[in-house]
Amino acid sequence: MEIRSLQYFVTAANLNSISKAAISLHIAQPALSRQIRKLERELGVQLLCRDSTGVQLTEAGARLLNKGESILRQLEQAKAEVRASGTDPRGPVSVALMPSVASLIAPPLVMRMREQYPNITLRISEGLTNVIISGLISKKFDLGLIPAKPVDKALSSTSLLMEPMFLIGPGKFQNAKARGVMPAVTLRNLAQYPLLQPSRGNVLREQIETLAKRSGIRLDIREDVDSSAVIKQLVISGLGYTIQCYSFVHEEVERGRLFVQRLRIPDFARQWSLAQLRGHPHSHATKTTASVMLEIANELSRRKDWAMPARC
Repeated sequence: MEIRSLQYFVTAANLNSISKAAISLHIAQPALSRQIRKLERELGVQLLCRDSTGVQLTEAGARLLNKGESILRQLEQAKAEVRASGTDPRGPVSVALMPSVASLIAPPLVMRMREQYPNITLRISEGLTNVIISGLISKKFDLGLIPAKPVDKALSSTSLLMEPMFLIGPGKFQNAKARGVMPAVTLRNLAQYPLLQPSRGNVLREQIETLAKRSGIRLDIREDVDSSAVIKQLVISGLGYTIQCYSFVHEEVERGRLFVQRLRIPDFARQWSLAQLRGHPHSHATKTTASVMLEIANELSRRKDWAMPARC
């Protein structure tokens, strides 16, 4: 398989168009089509379905696209590493962040990388834990910030910090909360709150349900919601509560749209871990980015406002 043919296929698949891909690659459309047909003959499968609207991936094409993008990205990283031998780190680095901390981590990360390592090109994605883990294994992501040590043996991880968890409620109840000192919510008290949480398989959901089960407590989880943005909006609308860290809602709390209440539940905290593919040769740029993320986590661990807000 020629790298050129793979690049042509990936470009056409992402643009859903042979003609647009030809323009993007600065080659004639017939030449591009020939290369893709050559690739299909070599593999013995149809990769693209052509119709009046452009091209669509077949099942085989979707599989090749996933692998092909990873191969091309690794090739670019290798080129950048060779060119950068003995110089500053350079090249692309793909970082995936869990939604609850993306807004907290991304700004300082981008700022420092621009200032200190301008030759490193960051690609930042947001995703739930299972999406990040699968992306690391498929080499779509170089680094992934996840809320626990990965159980998959294909990954290695570095523990960054522990973050306490809170009960998150709608901001319209903030005034009532402020009229008196509200005690921390125990696990038994938590059963009285209608909860909105991610579906089973989510690390936080499994953790709190395991603790409740051990204590013989049944939580009132109303809906499974696998979207951080949707959970926030449902809680803001007064349709339930959720359990999360302060970094998940720090902006909404500052605006008075949400409030947080302490939880008094032993052994209930979230660990941040920086995960990557085990045994994979990581570029100088990737190692440098990981070091910067570790610096940011260390600084956050010394701050009290994000982990224990004054209003709580």
